Amino acid sequence: MPELALNGTTLFYRTEGPPAAPWLVLLNGIFQRTEAWEPLLPYLEGFRLLRYDMRGQGQSAVPAGPYPPELHADDLAALLAALGIKRYYLLGLSNGGVVAQVHAARRPTGLEKLVLLCTTPRLDPLLRAKVESWRRGLEWGGTRGRMLVALPWIWGRAFLQAHPEVASEAWLSQMEQAAPTPEAQRHLLDGFLAMEDLRPRLGRIEAPTLVLSGEDDLLFPPFYGQEIAMAIPGATHRVLPQVGHVAPLENAPGLAQQIAKFLEVKQ
Repeated sequence: MPELALNGTTLFYRTEGPPAAPWLVLLNGIFQRTEAWEPLLPYLEGFRLLRYDMRGQGQSAVPAGPYPPELHADDLAALLAALGIKRYYLLGLSNGGVVAQVHAARRPTGLEKLVLLCTTPRLDPLLRAKVESWRRGLEWGGTRGRMLVALPWIWGRAFLQAHPEVASEAWLSQMEQAAPTPEAQRHLLDGFLAMEDLRPRLGRIEAPTLVLSGEDDLLFPPFYGQEIAMAIPGATHRVLPQVGHVAPLENAPGLAQQIAKFLEVKQ
C-alpha cells in the first residue's frame, strides 16, 4: 500500500498515468476517499494523476483532531515535496477546494493552474447551519444519521430523479462502509467549521484559476463560486448545468471537458 509518513500523520496515495504527462493533483471532498474520483478517471488519460486520502479519510491515518484547512494544506505541501512533484495542476472538490485555496494563496512555486470545484471561500450562517446539522446527525445517529441529514444537500435534482437508488438502503449501506470512522468524521467536520473567511487572502493567488459550480448544488450554491472568482485576479467562473455537489459522479464527461479545455490537455 503506497503511503508516506509526514507532518505528524500517514497519508495513503495513488499515482497513475503516463510518466511524461503533466501532473494533476486531486483533492477529495470532506468524507471521500481516492475511489471517489473513479468516474472521472477515463477522461483524464492525458494527465499523470496524484490522488490521496487526506488525514482522517480512507486508508490514511486518523491522528488527533481537528483538521482545519491550513493543516490539510501543510499535508499537501509535504506530500508534494516527498514525491518530488515540482510542477503540477491542482483540482480541489468541496473541502478539497477549500484546501486548494489555502495552498494556492501561499503562492507555491510549482502550481501552474488551479481548478476549484463546488466549493466555498467562507462559512456564512446558512452554510454553518447546514454543516452543523451534519455534526448533530453524527452525534444522534452515527454515520448513517449524518448521511441521512446530508443526503438532500448533496445530490442535484436531475441526478437524484434519474438515480433514486442513491437514497436506497443498499446504496446507503455501501456508502456507510466506505465512510471514515465517526472519530475521523468529527475531526474533519470540526476542522471545516473552523475555517476562516478566505476571501482576503485569495488576491495573493497567482496561478490561472477556473472556478466551477453546480447549478443545482444546494450545499455550496453558485454564488460561493462567484465570490471566489471575484477575489482571485483573472479567475473564471462557470456553472455546470443540472449538476449538484458531486460533479465527478453526476456529470463526469461535462466536468472533464471543462478541465481539459482550461488545462489545455487533450482528452
